[in-house]
Amino acid sequence: MSGANVMTYYVVYVFEMAGLTGNINLISSGVQYALFIIFTSVIFFYIDKAGRCHLLIFGAIGMGTCQFVVGGLMGRYGKLVPGGIDGNANVIIQVEGAPAHTIIAFCYILIIIYALTLAPVAWVYAAEVWSLETRATGMALAAVANWLFNFALGLFVPPALRNITYKIFIVFGVLCLGAAVQAYFTYPETCGKTQIELMFSAGGPKPWNTKPGGSRLDAEIQAVIERKALGGENYEHPGVGDGVNTEEKGTHAVAQHSENEAPLQTEELI
Repeated sequence: MSGANVMTYYVVYVFEMAGLTGNINLISSGVQYALFIIFTSVIFFYIDKAGRCHLLIFGAIGMGTCQFVVGGLMGRYGKLVPGGIDGNANVIIQVEGAPAHTIIAFCYILIIIYALTLAPVAWVYAAEVWSLETRATGMALAAVANWLFNFALGLFVPPALRNITYKIFIVFGVLCLGAAVQAYFTYPETCGKTQIELMFSAGGPKPWNTKPGGSRLDAEIQAVIERKALGGENYEHPGVGDGVNTEEKGTHAVAQHSENEAPLQTEELI
């Protein structure tokens, strides 16, 4: 998320490097917030279909790619302006022509990718990994950590633009790719799950093997429905423990099943 924050907080600086000044710069920087709102609203309808981890992984890769493009173009075509552009001592690189237009385009693309992936999904995932008893505390800690790092980032970026110039985008690009690797190897899929603690247990599934859906609660409900529909037939739902007299009918059978249902194995939650 830090790479996107560079663009959102200091996109005016980036656009200034790309040759935009005055009101055009301010309007162009405002466009990114409109894009952010629009595409965050779009992903609202698809976040449960796409799952959490895929969005985190591919979003981080896409953002990292945009960072590398911006940094590479600045490093290749940028000209040093020792005194700063328009008196801004933090903006000492200037890019002109087609490379400048490409930089602006990839700044917008990065914001779109961020709005579709990490921006909403990070908060959803952070909420889902906590139990009901600890969710309030956990989300409070997540919010505090987020804004502490945003504060640190706000202090870091201006001197970084002044001292390492375009390399700051390479740094954040590497961090984005690192985030994708971390998500792949350590973040199990939580979309549609009801027993998240098993996903993180020692005997839980490998994060890269998990998929959206597979709720234990849904499986148990379906088992009860099937048993009730079959009535007196001797039926046992695959993967769900027995313990119910399937010859009993009606609500008594449903209630007895709910009391005696054996827990699903961890691998059945994937």
